Amino acid sequence: MNARVRDRLLIVACSIVTMSIVTAMVADFEADSEVDVNPIEYNIRGGYNGWTLQFVGDTMLGDAAQPILDTVGYDAVLTGVAPLLDGDFIVANLEAPVTLRTEPLDVSKTYSYSSRPVAATALRRAGVDAVGLGNNHSMDMGPGGLSDTMRFSAANNILTFGAGPDLAQAERPLILHSRLGTVGIVALGEDFGKATRASVDHAGVVALREDRVQRGIDLARAAGADWVIAYVHWGDNYSGTNFEQRHWADVLVEAGYELIIGTGPHSSSPIEFIKSVPVVYSAGNFAFGAPGRFDAYGKEGIGLAVSLELKRGAPAGLAVRCLITDNDIVNYVPLPCTEPQTRSAMARVSQRLSVEGNTARMPCECFLPHGKDDRSIEE
Repeated sequence: MNARVRDRLLIVACSIVTMSIVTAMVADFEADSEVDVNPIEYNIRGGYNGWTLQFVGDTMLGDAAQPILDTVGYDAVLTGVAPLLDGDFIVANLEAPVTLRTEPLDVSKTYSYSSRPVAATALRRAGVDAVGLGNNHSMDMGPGGLSDTMRFSAANNILTFGAGPDLAQAERPLILHSRLGTVGIVALGEDFGKATRASVDHAGVVALREDRVQRGIDLARAAGADWVIAYVHWGDNYSGTNFEQRHWADVLVEAGYELIIGTGPHSSSPIEFIKSVPVVYSAGNFAFGAPGRFDAYGKEGIGLAVSLELKRGAPAGLAVRCLITDNDIVNYVPLPCTEPQTRSAMARVSQRLSVEGNTARMPCECFLPHGKDDRSIEE
């Protein structure tokens, strides 16, 4: 082969590679430019004068709790904290695939979880309406485990968001329509690696990046959201708020999110404000079946149930309750805080909270009222 022929072949080969890269980039750009996504929608019935959206933290019914679950039943494990779930719509962070599969996606991963299908039934009976899947455990049993989770949740009338068989499905916002306005919830999580990151042709969760932050709020607004909440899985286990969390909180606020609910560290963190935006850096655990390492890290096993109270013609507010989640104390059956425990815990969560009984409240200069009178929401 002479040099001229060789050079021509190299030019052709390079052109083919370049065109392939450009085509892929254009496809990704077109996918990201499209905002007409099919959202996950739910109508809040009633609530003409006001309604409550409630969030609880990390949830996993399995692992070390399995002997207790097998002995007393899944419903019994939730009996103590189910009364705390009194919002009109309740969201939990589900940190385990609901599946019968037992082969982990990554056998080298230190902690891989799964829950049996009955877990979804128990969560629904306790009052959970939707589960966020944008975390580092949703893919523990691979794409099949994620598919099972979505299927078993749907069979129990639990909505799922934050993960999916591809990026277009994973990034779908949860849209809650009410007569007071429409709330959008966008799930994002730290980048947990290529094997769990959703892409145009790969199952997974939506990685926390600046373009995805903007994409999430754009999709929610396009779906009709008056207000948008970021539901974010981040931080270090059993640790306080770190630099990365504060950085991303600033990014989220600048993008226009009106409330940030964080999960991930297993222990609760203080609620702070950036401008007028409440940032719940960590809600801690709800019902979590791993042994836990609270003592080793010098942390209390306190979880938070955080409610956004929307009211007609009045500013919104936050209501916070706490629960005891240290399994060395409660033996995998979480319990609500007593009134003295509530006062002690809330003093560390925020000085803005005013405690009455087992509930603490604070006003919020956010979620300014729309006062809609949308008769299309059926009773």
